[in-house]
Amino acid sequence: MSAGGLLLAAVLVTLGGGLGAAARWGLGELAVRWARARQAEEPERIRPWATFAANVLACLLLGIVVARFGAATGWGGYVNLMLAAGFCGGLSTLSTAAHDIVELVRRSSFSIALAYLLLSAGSGMAALWVGLVIAS
Repeated sequence: MSAGGLLLAAVLVTLGGGLGAAARWGLGELAVRWARARQAEEPERIRPWATFAANVLACLLLGIVVARFGAATGWGGYVNLMLAAGFCGGLSTLSTAAHDIVELVRRSSFSIALAYLLLSAGSGMAALWVGLVIAS
């Protein structure tokens, strides 16, 4: 890849990552606002499930992107970088999920934290597989 191509790839990954991260943040904010509108006792308790949804959605989209553009060259390769490494990478987040698990444990919800961890990993892998099947 030429220096110009490398710069373009970096810009596209950065753009996609920013959009994905903003989408993840937006899902969390929408979930909390929805909980507040429903007058939930602790609206922040819904935030881990918004992270869960963002991670599963990112895995599903990643499966579709990899199936469509994974071996692409030229512009298709750039699209793959922007969507897979950028958008899906920004939308999904292991660090936020880990923080959510720590918060669940701190609230004396060890069994919920363990279920969240296992459900996140299992659902993410299943969603990736479904995305691959859908796009194939």
